[in-house]
Amino acid sequence: MPTRQRLRRAAALSLALLLSLLLPAPLASAAAAPTVYSELDAFIRERMNATGTPGLSYAVVSPDGPVHERSWGRDGHGATVTADTPFLWGSVAKPITATAVMTLVQKGRLALDDRVVDHLPDFRFGGHEHASKVTVRHLLAHTSGIPASATFKVTDCHDPECLPPAERAAALNDVAPLGAPGTKYAYTSANYLLLAAVVEAVTQGPYSDYLRTSVLGPAGMNGAVADGSSARAQHLPPGHQVMWGMPAAIADGYDGHGAAYGYTGGDLHDLAAFAALQLRSGKAPNGERILSEESVRLMRTEGALRPTGEGTGYGFGWRVGGLKAPLDRAIWHTGASPGYSAMLFLLPEQNQALVLQQNLHGLLQDETIMDVGFGAARILAGGDAPAGPPSTWLYDVTIWGTTALAVLMLLTAAHSARVLIRRPTRPTSQARDFATTALWVMAGAVPGTLLAILANLLGADQARIWFPDVFIAACVAAGAGAALVALRLASTIVMIRRSRSWRAPSRQRETG
Repeated sequence: MPTRQRLRRAAALSLALLLSLLLPAPLASAAAAPTVYSELDAFIRERMNATGTPGLSYAVVSPDGPVHERSWGRDGHGATVTADTPFLWGSVAKPITATAVMTLVQKGRLALDDRVVDHLPDFRFGGHEHASKVTVRHLLAHTSGIPASATFKVTDCHDPECLPPAERAAALNDVAPLGAPGTKYAYTSANYLLLAAVVEAVTQGPYSDYLRTSVLGPAGMNGAVADGSSARAQHLPPGHQVMWGMPAAIADGYDGHGAAYGYTGGDLHDLAAFAALQLRSGKAPNGERILSEESVRLMRTEGALRPTGEGTGYGFGWRVGGLKAPLDRAIWHTGASPGYSAMLFLLPEQNQALVLQQNLHGLLQDETIMDVGFGAARILAGGDAPAGPPSTWLYDVTIWGTTALAVLMLLTAAHSARVLIRRPTRPTSQARDFATTALWVMAGAVPGTLLAILANLLGADQARIWFPDVFIAACVAAGAGAALVALRLASTIVMIRRSRSWRAPSRQRETG
């Protein structure tokens, strides 16, 4: 921690201690809280500036709702961000989905050990033998055996004609399981897409409809985004992605069937309302129970793998622990969708929570962008903030390396075009021409090979959605590389023909 920050924090703690000795307990506590809030505000603004985040909104939440909130910056339309500005929450949707699923369990309409195939007869992940053993419990806990690499096969579809959750599940049929259900943990949004399909099968209606009636409405999350129509009604602005080091408001896609795994959203008060619901152990603002105490306990209990008993670090929709003190008892989740990121930390020992949402995200900048939430949660829990944001070296190397490759390929292709139209002044060595051409062909094929690998791992649409600048640079490099290969081959053929025609008169003179 820098010296200035240490001094500032020491002074704040000294002031709080003095007040606690001089003032009655309630007044001392009230006086100490603004000190923490000021430190939170300063830290978050510092991180926001360091990452270039265009807009951010956060709140400290008690069981009764927000006790401190701030909003800064601009949204994707250029409007001032306020507590009423909608954001997408990414995988923070997962504890919300788990809450909806548990309400069905409480009503007896669904059981945790129900087989998925009993509700989705066409479910064939890993073949019939494996699929027949996957339960709702496995989906909630990410122990179904679906590998993380399968995520992009079924998520982030921004086309209006995208398939509903149950039909998307067919893309998992040929995926090899990591192991028998319950024996391996792998975090993947595919599990929660399948939960949406199960909910739709049980309720005979859209997942978003049941989510509103069972969770969002009772919790007071009246402005929440859960489908395409609500996204339009709330005027959801585009999120920002980093393009060559600068945030750009280009992320305006929405998966209308993706609310269960990552496309739920809303304003600051909506996210705070869900945090307050959890701090009240599942009680709605009117005192009625949305979640039973047993459901809350199950959701916050770390799963264990068979047969080793190894902990997974995950409950039902919640990450459980896994962080260094003073966050080692936290119940939490982070999330990201293209252009947006969010974080929710429950601090049960303090009976408070932190919610934070940003209109910036990029997979290659994930650690740097999410650092603001982890640091703020540490401060709120009584710990020290990290000294500085994580390095962006991975993004820098990837984007500038890919861009440099694209520029190199363009310049080389231009040079090859010049060689093609240039008339040789003397004959050239065919062996040397072939060797040189072979080297250029191999070099020109490198960008296309890299692009093919990226598209094969993620799919072309997913690569474009999650890595827009890298994908553009890779496409330019691949196109220029293909042009380079074609030009070099053509140049070699022309050079050989010209060399032969140049040598022909010489041979005639020799024979004459």
